[in-house]
Amino acid sequence: MARLSKPSSGAGLRSFIRYTNLRLVLLCILLSTYGCMLVYSAAYGVGNGFSGSIIQIIASIGGLVIALIISRIDYEGICSLWPLWCGGAILLVLLTFTPLGLNATGTDDTAWLAIGPLTFQPSELLKISFIISFSMHLSKVQDRIKEFKTVLLLAVHGGIHILLVFLQGDDGTALVFIAMFLSMLLISGINLLYYVLGLTGVCAVLPILWNMMSEDKKSRFLCILPPYVEKYLESAGWQQFEALKSIGSGQLSGVGYLEGANPTLFARNNDLIFIVAAEEFGFIGGLILLALLGALMFELYRCAKLSQNSLGTYICVGMMSLIGFQSLINLGMNLRVLPVIGITLPFFSDGGSSVLTLYLGIGLVLSVSFSERTRKGRSLI
Repeated sequence: MARLSKPSSGAGLRSFIRYTNLRLVLLCILLSTYGCMLVYSAAYGVGNGFSGSIIQIIASIGGLVIALIISRIDYEGICSLWPLWCGGAILLVLLTFTPLGLNATGTDDTAWLAIGPLTFQPSELLKISFIISFSMHLSKVQDRIKEFKTVLLLAVHGGIHILLVFLQGDDGTALVFIAMFLSMLLISGINLLYYVLGLTGVCAVLPILWNMMSEDKKSRFLCILPPYVEKYLESAGWQQFEALKSIGSGQLSGVGYLEGANPTLFARNNDLIFIVAAEEFGFIGGLILLALLGALMFELYRCAKLSQNSLGTYICVGMMSLIGFQSLINLGMNLRVLPVIGITLPFFSDGGSSVLTLYLGIGLVLSVSFSERTRKGRSLI
């Protein structure tokens, strides 16, 4: 069972403040505050901005509180219950294949469930449960990581999760799972030959996958290539073209908060949230956003390096790859260097379930950090 971490000295609020990774907490507060501001602004021009962002605010505050609670629970105890977390998350994903599954407005994948008037995306919870279960799997087979059977079973573990999300039609989230799987596997010490073989296999099946794709999905890739930009400018490429114009209009310091000129652009509150920062706060606002995400990535890397437990390291790397990959792909979509594939920007894009589950993962990292600090009997500010 999960157990409370016990500090080596002090107790209560004093020890909590001393041993909690306050730098990570502060970064999350800054990211969420900036994100809520942008979500409010994105909704401001198309209705009541407050009602459009209230869920984001509640999810951010509630998520932070939950993360702080989790930080005081031993992460090894939490991870020992991996069948419960993984089984529950997979069950929720499977429910999306039943009549209970929903299509969110503007999407072509059935990846949501309804909870009263609210909708929930189970694959978000599946990301965190995968980090838990895969971290446990890797830590258990660490001494046999170079054996083919071990690698095969790890591939099956990752493949089940990737396939489930892919069958939902959510290609973007499936790519996130692939990134987490490969990142966590890479630091385990696996023979790089397996990566070479995997890359060769991917290259071999790419033509087949391309032929299986719908014309709509193909156009998303073609519209960012120079020979086809003009051809798709009024169709598949319009959204990204308008996003670039909005970004450019912000110039150095932006047009002003709540003064964005293109409030009706689809997914402005979600996939294209970065354009709100760049348009209203200019290059400076965009740079601040990137700096905050960069600082968060560095702190997650630092937590992974400081962990003396392989399980803790895998958890931190899993969260780092989740947030880092999603951020890179999302920003690439906004800047028209990558196709639009429905990947949100962590902490910034509109979505209560995304924010809440993100904080569950942050809570695990805080628990890893808390355990290390109490074990050493000192605060690592």
